[in-house]
Amino acid sequence: MLPDAVLSHTTTGRFRVKVPSRKGDAAYFSSVREHFAHFEGVEQVEINVMTSSVLIYCSDLKAVAAFAEEKALFRLRILRPLKASMAGNFTNAFSDFDKRVKRLTGDELDVPGIAFLTLLGFGIYEIGRGNFAAPAWYTAFWYALNIFLKSKPETVQEENK
Repeated sequence: MLPDAVLSHTTTGRFRVKVPSRKGDAAYFSSVREHFAHFEGVEQVEINVMTSSVLIYCSDLKAVAAFAEEKALFRLRILRPLKASMAGNFTNAFSDFDKRVKRLTGDELDVPGIAFLTLLGFGIYEIGRGNFAAPAWYTAFWYALNIFLKSKPETVQEENK
């Protein structure tokens, strides 16, 4: 009987399969690596015996699943994704809003940039009112600086692409 494997993660050009029933079985995972080394289309295979993980660098998941069954390595089960969490829904909505802001401003501003400018403006406004108490302007500046610093590396990386 073939062990069940679960698709646990996918990205462009690679995916991770876990075979929980074979956890710790070094001979089995060595055999999996050896079989996939001879499969055309697979660039690389990384295994982790302790986590029962097989990381396969290939873009054709269906072909890999068929090959694994043909060679009696495992039967791939693709589970339905869980219902999106509230945090996931919020992140997706925020990401969509960020994309719209970038499109509207010609990539000059994004949501972190707007937050930075808003908090900076709020801090200046509070100082102008004579409110030097720490929570008002100091906190606004602090948050503005944190947002600016966290968003800066992404901007540098995008420019280098």
